Amino acid sequence: MGEGAKRRVEKEIATLGDDWIMISYWGVQRGGARRQQGMPPNLTSEDANVIERECSAVRAATPVNRISMQVVSGYGNYQTNCFGTRPSYFDIRRWDAAEGRLFNADDMRMLHKVCCIGATVARELFGPIKPVGETIRINRVAFEVVGVLASKGVGSDGRDNDDVVAIPFSSFERYLAGREVSGTLMAAAKYDHDPATAKQQIRDLLRQRHRLADDEDDDFRIFDRSLTMQANAEATRTFNTLLTTIASISLLVGGVGIMNIMLVSVTERTREIGLRMAIGAAGYQILEQFLCEAIVLCGMGGLFGFAGGWLTSKFVSSYYEWDTVISPWMAGLAVAFATMVGVFFGFYPAWRASQLDPIDALRYE
Repeated sequence: MGEGAKRRVEKEIATLGDDWIMISYWGVQRGGARRQQGMPPNLTSEDANVIERECSAVRAATPVNRISMQVVSGYGNYQTNCFGTRPSYFDIRRWDAAEGRLFNADDMRMLHKVCCIGATVARELFGPIKPVGETIRINRVAFEVVGVLASKGVGSDGRDNDDVVAIPFSSFERYLAGREVSGTLMAAAKYDHDPATAKQQIRDLLRQRHRLADDEDDDFRIFDRSLTMQANAEATRTFNTLLTTIASISLLVGGVGIMNIMLVSVTERTREIGLRMAIGAAGYQILEQFLCEAIVLCGMGGLFGFAGGWLTSKFVSSYYEWDTVISPWMAGLAVAFATMVGVFFGFYPAWRASQLDPIDALRYE
């Protein structure tokens, strides 16, 4: 379960990326209260242009305007998130087309009425029908579906990343947004640069463009995706530590139980031990006998325990949709730990058996 949680975080980082940055406008804070003053004088599209041009640690930037709208196709209708953005958004969010193509700079320049839809929207609007080439209507404006975005699933925040309709920013502004302007920018750090450096460059540039004095607070907020991913990774490490602690306690309790069983076995077989010693068995041979018994007991227990864990993990994955991972090295580690428990907790009873006096052992009832 711990490995499954770790793999899920790693998969989300690989799918969504940890180097993108979101900038939103909020208003200027005065006297401890934040007062909304509308949008800054700079257009968000121009802000994006300047960020791309002047921030050396940024590889791409785009305005994003998101509105929830009713989308209608010839097969159904669905309320979803429609957003306008530039083609660079797909690079920022590491998004590819599973079918068809992504819209491009020509679509932006020519104000083409095209869109790319997520896997959830494709399923809700078209069912088994291939969406590429079909037409959907948003606010009674017809858009051609040119691509279906590769599925990204549900993120750690519970949001369905496939429940989207992406439209070229210029077309979105002209046909859908009306007077509503974008209040969000998306940017991404270059692959060989620290996202923190890109974040600081963006902040310094926007403060300069918005003419904010040194004693004034930012009139925007920067959200760094890497912080969320770090928090998720830390939570996963904490979860793994908890599971390891529980497993260690279980091993300790099991080991004490095995030691008690072996001690009882030594006591019950005292006459047998005395008889073996009387006919010539050495102390080390008695030690080997009982130590091997403890190791075999723990090894078999490890195999049965691993089989039970494997069945439990399959049950959890099937019925609770919790990612679990089982690998050969885990199986080997589990059995090896069980064997080590046998050696550690079986040594004392075995040593005690090897130290028995043959005469006293033969008299034992």
